[in-house]
Amino acid sequence: MTYKIVKNFPQDLPLNKEGPFISIYQTTQVHPLDKGNVITFKNLMKESLNLLEKRYDKRIIEKYAAPLQEIISDLDFWLYATQGIAVYVNQEECFVFRLSQPVENQVIVSDGIYIRPAIATFQNQVAAYVLALTKEEFNVYECDLTSLKKIELPESIETTLEEVLGDQKTDAFVGFGSTGARNSTGLFYGQGGRKEEVDLDTEKFFRYVDKTIFEEFSKKKAIPIILTSVSKNQTIFRKISNNPHLSAEGITLSPESLSDEQLREHVREVLQPEKRRRLKTLVERGAKALADQRASDHVDEIANAAISGQIESLLIDYEKRYLASIDWNTLKIVKKSGEHDTDLFDEIAKVVLKNRGKVYIIDSVMMPTTTGICAIYR
Repeated sequence: MTYKIVKNFPQDLPLNKEGPFISIYQTTQVHPLDKGNVITFKNLMKESLNLLEKRYDKRIIEKYAAPLQEIISDLDFWLYATQGIAVYVNQEECFVFRLSQPVENQVIVSDGIYIRPAIATFQNQVAAYVLALTKEEFNVYECDLTSLKKIELPESIETTLEEVLGDQKTDAFVGFGSTGARNSTGLFYGQGGRKEEVDLDTEKFFRYVDKTIFEEFSKKKAIPIILTSVSKNQTIFRKISNNPHLSAEGITLSPESLSDEQLREHVREVLQPEKRRRLKTLVERGAKALADQRASDHVDEIANAAISGQIESLLIDYEKRYLASIDWNTLKIVKKSGEHDTDLFDEIAKVVLKNRGKVYIIDSVMMPTTTGICAIYR
C-alpha cells in the first residue's frame, strides 16, 4: 500500500472508507528538506501506532506503518512541503492533504477520520486573483490568505503593451499652417503631445487587460480580482473596467517595487477583512434562522436532520467537543468521556459533508448558540 496526495476538499476525504483510522495533523516548515519535519512526523507516527495497538488488534499494525514509513522515506514529499499536512490512513489506503496554514500537531485514532482541523484550515482559503499591472505589462497571481503563486499564462495571451498595440500605438499628429500675414512663413504645430499619446495607449492596453482577465479567469472562477498598481493606474483601470469581480480594495503600489513576500503580505491585509465578513454574515444567518425556526442547536435534532440531508450549513464551536457515540439507524446517542472517544460533532460534520452540506468551524465568541453546534436547514 502506498500513500496518495489528494487536493479536493471535501470531495477527496475518505468519508465512506472502513476504519479504524489514524488521523495525523502536523505543522511543517516550508524550507526544502527541513530535517525537523521528518523527525516530528516520525514521533507522530510512533504515537499513532502505540494508540492503535492499545485499542485494536496488534496484527494490523504493519498495514498502517507501511505507508507512513514510505512518507518518511520519500524525499520528494518533504521537498515540496507546505505549512502543514493532514494524513488519514486505514488498513487499505493512506490519504494526504497538503495544508496552506499551520495546524496543531496531533494524532487521533478512531473508527473514522478526524476532520475538524482540516475543515478549519480549508474554510480559511479565501481565494482571489492578483492583477499586477503597470502601463507596460501585466501578470496574474492566484492567492489565498497564506499562499501566492504566479500563473504562467499561455502564449496566446499577450501581456505587454508593445505586444497588444504593436503598430497601432498612437502617434502625435504634426500639421502645417500659416498665420495669414503677408510674407509669413508657415508654422508647424502639434496635436497631441507625448503625454496624450501615452494616456491613449494606456487606456487601450487596460481595456485589453480587463477583457482578457474577465474572459480567461473571471468567467471560469468567480473570485475577487485584487488590483495591484500605482494610484493613477488604479483610477484609469477602474474607470474602464467592466469586471464585476474587481475588488473595491486594491494594493496602491507598483508591483515592480514588491517582492513576492511583500505582495503576499499586502494580499493578506486585503483578504482578512473578507474572511471576517463572510463568517460574520454566516453567523448572522444562523442567528436569524434560529429565530425563524429554520435552524437548530439541539444535537439530537441536528443528527436527525443530517442523516436526512436537510442541513445546508453546519456551524461548530472551535473549542467544544461532544463525546458520545450514536447509532445512526435509531439515532440513539450514548454519552461517553475519555481521551479517544468519538466526538459526535465531528461525526455529524462528516454526514453533512457526505450529503453535500457545508461545515464551518467558528470561534466561541462568534457562535450564535451556547451548545457548541448550530445547523441551518436547506
